[in-house]
Amino acid sequence: MDMAYDAGMARAVCVELAARFCGAKIEKIYQPSSDEILLLCRRHGESRKLLLSASASGARVCETAATRENPKTPPMFCMQLRKHLTGAVITGISTPGFERVIEIAFDAFDEMGFACRKFLVAEIMGKCSNLVFLTEENGRKKVTGVLKSVDFSTSSKRQVLAGMTYELPPAQNKRDPLTEDKEHFLAAFSAYGGERAAEKFILDTYQGLSPLAAREIACRAGCLGDSLGDSDADALWRELAAFRDRILEGTFLPLMLSRTEGKTLEPFEYCFFDVLQYENAVTKTVFPDFAALFDAFYGTREAIATMKSRAHDIETVLHAARHKLIKKLPQLERELAECDEMETYKLWGDLITASAYMLKQKVPFCEVTNYYSENLETVKIPLDARITPSQNAAKYYKKYAKLRTAKGVLTEQIGKTREELSYLASVEEAVARAETEADLTGIRAELAASGYGSGKKRTEKVQTAKEASSASVFYTSSGRECYLGRNNLQNDYVTTRLAKKSDWWFHVKGGHGAHVVMACEPEEEPPARDFTEAAAAAAYYSEMRDGEKVPVDYTRVKNVKKPSGAVPGKVIYTTNYTAYVDPKKPENLR
Repeated sequence: MDMAYDAGMARAVCVELAARFCGAKIEKIYQPSSDEILLLCRRHGESRKLLLSASASGARVCETAATRENPKTPPMFCMQLRKHLTGAVITGISTPGFERVIEIAFDAFDEMGFACRKFLVAEIMGKCSNLVFLTEENGRKKVTGVLKSVDFSTSSKRQVLAGMTYELPPAQNKRDPLTEDKEHFLAAFSAYGGERAAEKFILDTYQGLSPLAAREIACRAGCLGDSLGDSDADALWRELAAFRDRILEGTFLPLMLSRTEGKTLEPFEYCFFDVLQYENAVTKTVFPDFAALFDAFYGTREAIATMKSRAHDIETVLHAARHKLIKKLPQLERELAECDEMETYKLWGDLITASAYMLKQKVPFCEVTNYYSENLETVKIPLDARITPSQNAAKYYKKYAKLRTAKGVLTEQIGKTREELSYLASVEEAVARAETEADLTGIRAELAASGYGSGKKRTEKVQTAKEASSASVFYTSSGRECYLGRNNLQNDYVTTRLAKKSDWWFHVKGGHGAHVVMACEPEEEPPARDFTEAAAAAAYYSEMRDGEKVPVDYTRVKNVKKPSGAVPGKVIYTTNYTAYVDPKKPENLR
């Protein structure tokens, strides 16, 4: 996001806020986080919340309907605002000039009970964003409190400290687009030079515009990304003047832009005008007001960030477990390969025993005839010279017995290791297709039940009735009920407990994915369309969701069995059919 809350957005939001908050009384003040202030206001019997944020990545002033958790002990700045502004009345919300600064004016009372004017100023400047509380004294605005104090160690150009006279952020020596005329525009255009792009000229020449706004002006003028030419001057002026007029006339459009990141549609920009520069590469959503726009934009981004963070935590656990197993498997396979020598040790023991009467004592090796071979070749057998031939034979028999036992154990361990790797892959696939925090919570519960992320395996039953009943439900076009597991625990519940033997069971062929069960009576034959829709859902919630004509196996639930002691989600099935479908998410999934 390239500073979408520019001076134009500030002007648009101020128009909306002034209409809703002027005349409102401050009832309560909260500070939900270190860089946010929330004013609970009441006007005409209606309560509204005004948010002021100085966050480096989301600085803004807007109305909000979102609920935020507040700390038990309010910070000092919040306490100061409560002291001075509780009971005050908002008399104005405006922007001084065309700057990214919003000033909220209050009618309040001082400590002696005399009426006075107070101000809360939001400076929206990226990482330098700040909230400053001012009191008017003798026609000057004095800094009474500040969210982030700015002293000489922070900035040598401008300090913001309690007791100082407030000054606006220093000017950038740029022109105000709202007061520009064609004559001065053409002069600036001629002086700029033609080696740089048109949008760069707009950004460098005019204050308060975001890169998005500059690109949009250049795009509409037909010179986006092009070096400046004399023929571009009239077109650029026409679009800049149109942009200026929209702001002066108050013609604003609350718009959010989203694009697909991986498998998720994520908002990445917002603005107060229609955007043409991305053509069909983005999804545009228009909102009824800026309050709804900001709640949707930041609410969605926060939810996505939370999802990614929680998913990353789970992926870290899975990566560590997989790395351990991948490192373990070759060692087991090497040890199993060594077990192939066990028959040789048994043969040597037999040959030494059969020839013991003619073998010399305390020699490093012996050469005996292999009576078990058709060719009766001579075999050279290493011996331990410190012990007798009979003791050497016993030693080889002991090695044989040990390797025979180890072979069985190692074969079993390799099988379990490979099965565990497959299980972890199925969990990774479930994390990749998780759509809500509830999905991730279920996966975390599954991992805890399987002994991952904790010091020991839990022996108690983790899948409570509430967790199990969270399996998703959807209906086919004919109204037939279908159940879908979003993780391995839910898959087990859907297949082994919820489904009847007469129901139909669906699962992607040869891959990890959801178990889908379509309810059906014993003698009932659902229409082909129902089978297709259930199979398409199974394909969509699988690791093959991005493919086409995905193979999906389906059979009656009576043909599906869960092996004793198998990992969550693992089943075996027989007598199945295979359908080839395009993955599709059920429209009525809940």
